[in-house]
Amino acid sequence: MDRAGQVSTPTASVSTGAAPRPGARRRPPGPEMPDAHPHTPASRRVLVSGYSNYTQPQDLLDIFTKFGNVRIDKYNSWSATLTYSNEDEVRAALSANKRLHVYGHFLSVKPYSTKSSSEDSRPPHQPPTPKREFPLSKKKGVILEPKKIDLTGDFHTQLDNILFAVRLKMEEVQSLSLLYSDLELALQAHWPGCKAIPFGSITTGLGIKTSDADCFINIPGQYRMPTGNYVNKAKRVLQQYPGTFAEILAIPRANTPIVKLYHIPTQTNCDVTFKSPLGAQNSRLLALLLHADARLLPLAVLLKYWAKAHELTGTGKLTNYALTLMLVFFLQQTPAVLPAVAWLQREPRHAYMVDHWNTGFNADPAQFPPSANTSSISELLGGFFEYYSIFNFDEMVVCPYLGFPIKREIFKDTATVPKEFDLYKNNVLNNYVMPMRYQTAMVVQDPFEQCHNVASTITSKLALDIKTYFKFCANAYEKEKTNACQDFLKIILLQKPKLIRGKTHPEYRVNLFPRIVNTIISFDWKSVVRDMVMEIFENMLKIKLGKVEEKVNPDTKKEKEKYSGAITKPIWKRKSFSRLYNQMDLTLEERQGRITQEVINVEKQDVNVQFQLTMTYCHEPKSAVISIRLGSGDLDAFREFGKFFISVTQNWVTELLKPFSMPNCKDTATKIAETLEANNHTSEIDSDDDEEEIVLLPKSHRTTKPNGPDATDTTSSTAVSSPQSRSRAQSAMEILTDRTKNCLIIKADPQSNEPLKNNSNETTPSSTTEVVSNNTDNPSIKGADKFLPNSTENSTINTENCDKKDVTLTKNVENFFKNAESLVTSEAGASNKATPAPVATSSDVSIACALK
Repeated sequence: MDRAGQVSTPTASVSTGAAPRPGARRRPPGPEMPDAHPHTPASRRVLVSGYSNYTQPQDLLDIFTKFGNVRIDKYNSWSATLTYSNEDEVRAALSANKRLHVYGHFLSVKPYSTKSSSEDSRPPHQPPTPKREFPLSKKKGVILEPKKIDLTGDFHTQLDNILFAVRLKMEEVQSLSLLYSDLELALQAHWPGCKAIPFGSITTGLGIKTSDADCFINIPGQYRMPTGNYVNKAKRVLQQYPGTFAEILAIPRANTPIVKLYHIPTQTNCDVTFKSPLGAQNSRLLALLLHADARLLPLAVLLKYWAKAHELTGTGKLTNYALTLMLVFFLQQTPAVLPAVAWLQREPRHAYMVDHWNTGFNADPAQFPPSANTSSISELLGGFFEYYSIFNFDEMVVCPYLGFPIKREIFKDTATVPKEFDLYKNNVLNNYVMPMRYQTAMVVQDPFEQCHNVASTITSKLALDIKTYFKFCANAYEKEKTNACQDFLKIILLQKPKLIRGKTHPEYRVNLFPRIVNTIISFDWKSVVRDMVMEIFENMLKIKLGKVEEKVNPDTKKEKEKYSGAITKPIWKRKSFSRLYNQMDLTLEERQGRITQEVINVEKQDVNVQFQLTMTYCHEPKSAVISIRLGSGDLDAFREFGKFFISVTQNWVTELLKPFSMPNCKDTATKIAETLEANNHTSEIDSDDDEEEIVLLPKSHRTTKPNGPDATDTTSSTAVSSPQSRSRAQSAMEILTDRTKNCLIIKADPQSNEPLKNNSNETTPSSTTEVVSNNTDNPSIKGADKFLPNSTENSTINTENCDKKDVTLTKNVENFFKNAESLVTSEAGASNKATPAPVATSSDVSIACALK
């Protein structure tokens, strides 16, 4: 029985025009299944091996059931133990040794024994399978070297010589019809009615002598299965025609499963796919565009040969399809030679849906918009290199669908992509496809299958090489265009740029994620982060920083600040001193600063490292990145410092930010802004966010026990003169907190230039607690309790003065926080019974909400 030949009726009808979505890949075999019946007599068992690792137990059961009632007692990737009900069934199964096959693999059926089971239950320890050698395919893939081509004469003469040497001749293209008919004939024996549909470079006119043929096999709907293993079945079928097909290789687990083969009559390599006709539609589009202008096909073939000669295209590199799309995209730029694909699809009557994508288009080149571009082929080729030599691959997407570059970040959130990508949005949100990989080194979007980045496999190293070649060729064109480009082709084909090789300078980064930055209470959160980083480098690590550059990108809303620094001692060697200073009662800043100074004083080793520090601030969402990169000096020493940097920086920054943050408040700054806005609106006061700021002072600036005007004056003066409170604010609200006992709120007089004063020993009406009910003066708290201090100039709350009522006051403060928020947000007419709480103005209520 041939398991591969069994075809079950599909549960849902599938049209032949669009292939169904591929099924999930089979997982690799898991741990070995233990023997379910260890005491079964060996005479009723057989040992089966020789099947492929993607064969499932059910496949074996379907085959061996013909000999009797059978069960699988033990199964792994290499062998299976099958048990029958009697010995006659066992003998029947043994007689089929090397006669049964599954997915093209003949099965070994042996008598069961304990020894054979233990030997076959693990992979055999034998030399690795020798690498497959496909000499015919390899010979076909060798490119003609540029030095063997006559590159004399003017540009057009050289171009003609190149095209004659590398391009497929018309009779060679026509002979490939035999390949497709042979494929149809062979596969129709297994899938009656299947059709071989050619696509790829040969159908678009871009075929060169090393080009492979590409073919999509459209299987009729009644034979299609969601999890059909077509490539392995096709391999088995094609192996029955050794005089026609050779070097057959099935690749079932690729993103697009294919069968690679060599067609002997035409001496052509061919890739056969069963997944989707999308490739055929893409080829139709490229054929239309490249034949719309007589200059384009020779230009595309020349560009393809250039990339092949320099090994920029091929397996694991830039695909010819991606390179051709880049050329099409360049030709869509002003003055445009080609229209955007979206323009070709503007009329609904041209729509043709394949796998949820619109692959239809207006195929009449006579209706294309007229072009004002009269450049020669040499000018177009040079323009291509010039365009991509300055193209911003790091931030932009090559988008032939729209015909102009778009930012990568628009694909960050599928729900907010522009309306031009509504089809992409719908397919992703409905889980038909995965989102496009937009964070790779280069992004070239497929014009039909918009979730497909056709350059996603390009590594950062290869991308750097490609950009280097673009710049090299652009410079060559700049030099040769005044000489009619006579030596242009010689330079770009025979010469190579100097590529960046060797060890690159490493970069170490620390991310301050939104969950960290959002806890900073200051509106000027960037200043807080900057101060913390400067504190770490200059005071704790004793590294003097000098500002090099500051720039703002208005498009990405990112700000960058660059500083330079130097390291002369191995300050990361601090383990022995850390033990000593960890036992001392010191702040983090003091302890780490002293440890660094000890290392500098004691270490005899000198290092020479110049590095660049970059601080990047992002506003949406609020986050920051701190990175260091080697400028010059000892690479090994910088690596050691980099490891130390990433191991301690985030913890240090988080610790230093504690006095400036509200850990239990989600996005505190946002809440404060919203609360102040609501309070100002209710009180009919003009909002002036630029002139009001809330700053949570560090521990060193706090005053826990103000004993008189002098003490309070000192603290207030220090606070008001701090950079955070004076850099942007004319009036400031300062909140000084001691986590265990004190909560001191000081409100500055915007009309006064005198220092803030407070006498905590003096009892005034403003420091008493009053509750007045049924007050209707303020509509925002109509019907609710209202705090009525006699003076709004200064309001002081100090729990130190309430020693005898600690418990009561604690409850009052808790109730104060609970009711303060409701006071601000309550609607007119609401009635809230507030528990007696410390006196506060309506402005202070908003601050209390933020503190909560």
